[in-house]
Amino acid sequence: MKLGKKLWLVIAIKLIIMFGILKIFLFNETLNTKFETNEEKSDFVINSLTKE
Repeated sequence: MKLGKKLWLVIAIKLIIMFGILKIFLFNETLNTKFETNEEKSDFVINSLTKE
């Protein structure tokens, strides 16, 4: 039973690292950092969704 608890702890730590720390440093490009106005944001989203 102790082995199972340790394995779940390792899995939880890995998930925290993957989704918490890596997301902050690697995926920090949000619309608020790229564009200043709502019109620029909406144009970007529309163009991204309707790419050919």
